[in-house]
Amino acid sequence: MQISDLVKIGKLGKLVDENGFIPFKAGKNFHPEFLGNIFLVFKNNSVRYVTVEEVINNYRIKLDDSETAQSAANEGNVKVMLPKIEIEYLNIELDIDDHVGKRIIFKSEMIGKVVEILNNSVYDLLVCELNNKQELMIPLLDKFILEINDNNITVQDIEGLMKI
Repeated sequence: MQISDLVKIGKLGKLVDENGFIPFKAGKNFHPEFLGNIFLVFKNNSVRYVTVEEVINNYRIKLDDSETAQSAANEGNVKVMLPKIEIEYLNIELDIDDHVGKRIIFKSEMIGKVVEILNNSVYDLLVCELNNKQELMIPLLDKFILEINDNNITVQDIEGLMKI
């Protein structure tokens, strides 16, 4: 396996706390179920395969190797990666729908399509390309989402988001 066979799902922070937890910032290919056996890719392209022992409070993770965790924290922004094939398998196994390609319906009109989903450690954001080619991020929260089906996501109360 080579680094090109891996997909970044996030990165580690720069601090290991007194209980051995290190912050994890989720990336666009992330799902909480992915935090099991992971690859850490350092800036010099060295790779370490580790197991996540525990996850707490907004994705603070504890690795099975405290020395590796400390090395990652000392370097900062170490990539957390998984094999592409494993992500594909987990997406199917866990029935994860990333919503990419779905149409955004607002006030009975299609205003754009989902091009990506991001996670900000609190909730997911739908990154949408509007018909006018502008980008809009819609939090995947009940406040904004009326309905999700196989083809469409019907949204509400996004007027304020559209002004940003």
